Amino acid sequence: MRPFKLVGCARRRYASDAAPTPSIHLVRSGAWQESSAGEPMHKIILVLEGQVDVEGGQGGWLVIPNHVIFIPADRAFNLRTAPKTATIVAHLDPGDAEWQHHGCWVTRANGLAHEMLSHLLKLYDENPKSETVRQMFRTLSLLCRDWFANPRILWLPQAKSEATRIFIIHVRDNLSSVTVAEACRACNLPQRTMQRIAQEEFGHGLRILIGEIRMMRAMELLVKGDTSVETVARAVGFNSLSSFGAAFAERVGLAPGEFKQRNRTALRNCSQISASDGA
Repeated sequence: MRPFKLVGCARRRYASDAAPTPSIHLVRSGAWQESSAGEPMHKIILVLEGQVDVEGGQGGWLVIPNHVIFIPADRAFNLRTAPKTATIVAHLDPGDAEWQHHGCWVTRANGLAHEMLSHLLKLYDENPKSETVRQMFRTLSLLCRDWFANPRILWLPQAKSEATRIFIIHVRDNLSSVTVAEACRACNLPQRTMQRIAQEEFGHGLRILIGEIRMMRAMELLVKGDTSVETVARAVGFNSLSSFGAAFAERVGLAPGEFKQRNRTALRNCSQISASDGA
């Protein structure tokens, strides 16, 4: 974690079209990074393959396959993609619907989101200026209120001090065994002092911060490959599978196994969308 600063970039792949009108595109990239000081259009990015990291002034968002991020208009951000990333990127008119959150938001893409975005992509490629396409963009904007009504997930707050920056890095690098006391020692500060700093910066304590980092990493691992739930639990610091399951379900709303299975099914659909649109 470091203070937010826009990265330099010679060109962009995720920018809206020159004319500020709704648009949608399939974007494939290798390891890539770009930045924006803010755009006139809202942006939603559905990750089909790979991974997208979005960084802003309030923190960083991890967007894993079968998840979608909403980036509001006029919001400055850095964006990075992992190798072999495929996404559907839609640019929406802010006048079509009001955005209900302050800043970006990530949610799991439901079946309707997949179907609507893939169908709109095909219609847009055929006739981007048709009234049917324009109405679908309006409907998409209205649906975002329901799609992004979930609690905030896959987000890591921006460290405002050197102490919290060191704390977060230490937790992230030692997630399988880290404790609050050990992470505070890495910062060379008493636990009570670190607790006060965390409360001031993030609005919650150190245990909640560690828990958020654990759940973020667990979701990332569960959608990748064939890693078992037991292996994921140990990797993020849980010795008890039942404790991990309870903590995950409380934070995400699904048991780890169900989350993994739902995403496995959705990822097959993502691969089909990516393959068909790349044909």
